[in-house]
Amino acid sequence: MNYLKFSVLLLFCPLSVLGQKVVLEQDQRLKKDKLYYEHTDLTYLTKTYQISKSWDITPFTGYRLIYENKKGFKTYSRFHIGGHVKVQGKWGNIAFRNRYEFTPGHELGDLYAKNDNRFRERIKYYAPFSFTKYKITPNISDEFFFDLDNFDYNRNRFAIGLGAKVWRLSPELYYFAEFKKSSNWKRIDVIGFLVKYKF
Repeated sequence: MNYLKFSVLLLFCPLSVLGQKVVLEQDQRLKKDKLYYEHTDLTYLTKTYQISKSWDITPFTGYRLIYENKKGFKTYSRFHIGGHVKVQGKWGNIAFRNRYEFTPGHELGDLYAKNDNRFRERIKYYAPFSFTKYKITPNISDEFFFDLDNFDYNRNRFAIGLGAKVWRLSPELYYFAEFKKSSNWKRIDVIGFLVKYKF
């Protein structure tokens, strides 16, 4: 029950800080031409704090339901909390995303997942130009994963993508090369498509 209390705290603590936006995200990924992962994510964005004319920071917290092929498709939950730091200029925009993630130990069907704690740091650059009325904008990013249970840097994702704006929808087509550490670093290539809806 401890993880349940922790989950409720993560989901609702921003409401006391005058939440500004709720973002619903759906993401699907292909590996070796086969669907292997998808998630539905609900995130609360709290008030944005302006640090200067070009810098701002937005704390957030949320819940993610994941459906992943691990010797058969399994479903599990993940909770996260962190902050977005954005820098804007004539040269484009840079977004730093700092996120702590907690996956609780639980059983869903025949899945057993132990408690998992990790920290992710992503740096994403958006080009200063866009195409068409849907504002199709190229981006590039690099993300670092740190296992907090074993104090280890064990994953990296380098990605390129094309994002757009359609009403309140923000679709994005992307590719990333993921490097995971086991006995050696192994690479996988992934193509994905995600859509965000802002309430």
